[in-house]
Amino acid sequence: MLPESIELLALAAFALAIALVFMPDRSPRRRLALQGGAGLAGTAAVAAVPTFDLALLVLVLLAVFQAALEGRRPTAACLKAPGVAVALLALAAVFARVGGPELIHRFAAVGLGAGLAAALGLLPYLHVFDPEEPVTASPIGWLAFVGPVLAAVIVAGAQGLLPADAGAAFGAVLIGLGVVNMAWGSLAAWLTESNGAAWRYSFVADWGLALCGFGLTLADGRRAALLVLFTVVLGRLPLYLASRQAGKDRVVTERPVNLLVAAALAGSAPFAGFAARVLLLRGATQLFWPLALVLALVMLLWLPGSLRLGRSMGLPRGRQALGVALVLALNVAAGLYPLPLLAGARL
Repeated sequence: MLPESIELLALAAFALAIALVFMPDRSPRRRLALQGGAGLAGTAAVAAVPTFDLALLVLVLLAVFQAALEGRRPTAACLKAPGVAVALLALAAVFARVGGPELIHRFAAVGLGAGLAAALGLLPYLHVFDPEEPVTASPIGWLAFVGPVLAAVIVAGAQGLLPADAGAAFGAVLIGLGVVNMAWGSLAAWLTESNGAAWRYSFVADWGLALCGFGLTLADGRRAALLVLFTVVLGRLPLYLASRQAGKDRVVTERPVNLLVAAALAGSAPFAGFAARVLLLRGATQLFWPLALVLALVMLLWLPGSLRLGRSMGLPRGRQALGVALVLALNVAAGLYPLPLLAGARL
C-alpha cells in the first residue's frame, strides 16, 4: 500500500470520528458509523489490492455499495460516472501495455486522465447531485471521503503503466482538467442559488487544485496535492457536515467564526490551504511560469464563494462549535508546520 494512501486513509478515519463525536444529539450516529465504516473499508481495499486491475474491480463494488445506500438518486445515475471511469481506465491500461507507436501511449495517458476525472465525479463527468440526500450517499461523500485515496491509487498506477513521454502527456491532461475545475467550481460556488450546490462546487474547485498538483512533474506539485487533499478531508468535509447539521433553521451570520471558516476554505494564511497554494505556485513557476500566473489568477476566485459558505454556517453552538474549532486548529497547525504530512510523500 502506498504511504500516501495510508496517510489519507488515516485522515478519512479521523474525519469520520470528528463527525461522530461532534454531531448533534439528534443526528443518526449509528447509521453514519456503519455506512462510513463500510466506505472506509472499501476505500482501504482499493488501496490494498496488489494490481491496478483489481483496484478497478474494487472500485466497481464500492460504487455499487454507495448506489445501494438510502439516497435520492436513481441507481443508474449513481453508477453512470463510475462505470464510465472503469471503462476508460481499463481501456487506457490496455493501450499502455500494448507495444506500439508512441501515439497509442498518448491515448492511454488521455484515457487515464479522463478516467480519473470520471472516477472522482469532476468536470466533464459531474455526478448527479441532490443537496438533501444523506452525505454517505451523496457525490460529496464520494469526492471527499473515497476520492483522495482513489486518486492516489490511479495516479500511482498511471505512473507505473506509462513511459516517460506519455507520463508527461498524462500530467498535461491533469493540469488542463485541474484549471477547468478550479475555475468552474469557484465561479459556480459563488453564483449558484443553492447553498448545498455551492458546497459541492467548492469541493470541485479544491479537486482542481489537487489535479494540478498531481500533474506537475516536480516534488512541490505532488506535495501541494497532498496538502490540498488534507484540507478536503480534514477541512472542507467536516465544515460541510457542520453546515448541514445546522439545518434549515440556521441564520446567515457574519460573526468572527464565519470569517475564520471563510479564510480556511479560501486557503488564506495561516491555514493549510495557503501552504498548498504556495507549493503549487512554486512548482508551476519552475516548470512554466505562465502556468503559475494562470493558477494565481484562478485562485483569486475562491474568495467570494468562501465568504458565502462561511456565512451559510450560521453560528455553531455546543459540540458543533467545538468541532469547528478543532478543524480550524488542525488546519492552522498543518499550515504552519506541514512537514509531518509531507515527509513520506512519493506520489
